[in-house]
Amino acid sequence: MMKIEDIVNDIVLIVLDNYEPLKGLGINEDRIYAHITGYDEFGIWMKHPKFRIPKADINSTPKKPKYQNVTASILIPWGFIASIVHFPNVEGFDFPNPFEKHIGFESEVK
Repeated sequence: MMKIEDIVNDIVLIVLDNYEPLKGLGINEDRIYAHITGYDEFGIWMKHPKFRIPKADINSTPKKPKYQNVTASILIPWGFIASIVHFPNVEGFDFPNPFEKHIGFESEVK
């Protein structure tokens, strides 16, 4: 029998329902592959290895801000999750080989 704790530290496919509010995080699709780092009563925590944030740089201007990629932990609340697809024992979906595949999503800069 499958249990939610079995997906921690694995890559899963998360199928989202009404993901519109998550677009502010850069999630623009209803299906994303994610490295799951944990879960709690609020939702599932995923690792995003290339989340883009503004870089603190005194030389950048508001018209031309500089950005940097960082590793981020992102909470996907349970209410947005329609389904989770786990791939036990499938090569490339169990660690230690996660970065050979596209994990996370592309953040858009506005």
